[in-house]
Amino acid sequence: SSIAEKIKNRILYSSRREEKPQILIVDDSAMNRAILSEILCGDYRILEAADGEECLKKMQQHMGDIALVLLDLMMPKMNGFEVLDFMNRNHTIEDLPVIMISGEDSEESVRRAYEMGVSDYVARPFDARVVYRRVFNTIKLYAKQRRLVSLLSEQIRARERNTSMLVGVQQGKTAQMELIQEPTTM
Repeated sequence: SSIAEKIKNRILYSSRREEKPQILIVDDSAMNRAILSEILCGDYRILEAADGEECLKKMQQHMGDIALVLLDLMMPKMNGFEVLDFMNRNHTIEDLPVIMISGEDSEESVRRAYEMGVSDYVARPFDARVVYRRVFNTIKLYAKQRRLVSLLSEQIRARERNTSMLVGVQQGKTAQMELIQEPTTM
């Protein structure tokens, strides 16, 4: 392949890598989805779902490509707590941050949401700048966490390789010593 093709491929690869993060907005109100979309669309790709069932389908379709879920609590078919329950059962909540946005801000609902793993809880009516900042900070925090896990994994793999090489060297020395110590038969 030509140098031009290699450069083109490198540019395509790096542009894909630097693609804007994607957010899944889950709310039964089209107006609420539109408001949140408008707040975030400048810096994020937006996916939308009108209820919990559609949310789970979109999460499955776009696995690994969603940076954060903005989740309404009160929705038909499947509410926000049911979505969180599903995410806890299949451990999705561990890698995919959720910010709950709801008009329901009773102490019990907020506490339950946090106990079920949400990263943050925003009560309606909300300030657009606060929502934007909470989304930005949460995505940044999870990206740093993933980077640390990746670095740690690399260090563990390197240490395992080094240990394996040392064991090999030690076994070789042991074999040499056995050969030296073996009596020669004449």
